[in-house]
Amino acid sequence: MIPKNWKAYLVWAIGVAAITALIALGLLPKDTPIPLPPLPAFDEAQIQERCGWHRDDEAVRTIADILLFKAFADTPAGQAKDLLPDHVYLWDSFNKVLGQTPPSKDQGSIGSCVSFGTNNAVTYTLATQLMQGGGADQFRDIAEEVTYGGSRVQIGGGKIRGDGSVGAWAAQFVNKWGIVAREKHGQYDLLTYNIQRCREFGQTGVPASLQDAARQHPVKDITQVKSWGEAKKALASGYAMAICSNQGFTMQRDANGICKPSGSWAHCMALVGYASINGKEYGRIENSWGPTAHTGPLGPGNPPPSGFYADGPTVIHCMLEQGDSWAFSAVQGWPARKLNWFIRHDNRAKPLDRLALKRKWEVLYAMAP
Repeated sequence: MIPKNWKAYLVWAIGVAAITALIALGLLPKDTPIPLPPLPAFDEAQIQERCGWHRDDEAVRTIADILLFKAFADTPAGQAKDLLPDHVYLWDSFNKVLGQTPPSKDQGSIGSCVSFGTNNAVTYTLATQLMQGGGADQFRDIAEEVTYGGSRVQIGGGKIRGDGSVGAWAAQFVNKWGIVAREKHGQYDLLTYNIQRCREFGQTGVPASLQDAARQHPVKDITQVKSWGEAKKALASGYAMAICSNQGFTMQRDANGICKPSGSWAHCMALVGYASINGKEYGRIENSWGPTAHTGPLGPGNPPPSGFYADGPTVIHCMLEQGDSWAFSAVQGWPARKLNWFIRHDNRAKPLDRLALKRKWEVLYAMAP
């Protein structure tokens, strides 16, 4: 079978032949490295089997209506007037706390993307939270199987047949129940991601013992993100977000790490940063299809290989405006200090009245169920 990216293989083969000939002629050192062959391209079938977002505007409204903060603009961070930095790279939190780039996750051949987009967002937020106080020993990876099953069954009531979930359901599950560390929990070994278990929990829900484990670590607050301004403020405050939409992209990044909008993906990913490239703003999206699905240069900030930059207008009009995108506040139980809804300002920014925000947060926190 001829691969979709046969041109890349042809260029590779010509390059290898040329290098080999030059080495034989003594024009290149014998230890000149031979380039590795190109990675196989994702085909459309592989893409679609990994798309598992179900649009449910009624479910989104129902959940948003009961929140203390119905949109990020309602939070203290959303209302703050501080100047925003020209870029935010939340993966830097991983580098500072753990000394490594965030791991690239691969959901495999199941439409569990909503749990990966949600958990990636929570994980990036947690790493930033730990950077404010705590350390690598307090970091935990999060089990997507639990978030997936909990969103579909404990929240969604098992309404969906086949794969997939709703972003609002996953957000509510990690808020009302919580998240579960990728560890051994009694009879359940969650050390590594398991597609079969993910599908099992997606059908039957989260077992009682794992529900108990989740309740020890709830995400303290969730809120919708509806605009680019809200998204930038959330990221500048250290909050990543899950973004669900039917917007697709190319698999090849350009010289600046950008993937162009293309096709349709009923998919959930995580927005984990932004940057200005050639005078235009771009959001950095973390995907869950492994480190080799997208190819090409990574772009500003040396981000993980499993994502890409997308232009601001596409993020706004084709993704955020579909309504099922969520920011996540602090995780209870792991960090030494909690990071709540405030702006992490720099020297250019006007200082916030942090005491007033703290008092406001304490009042709202006391009202929470």
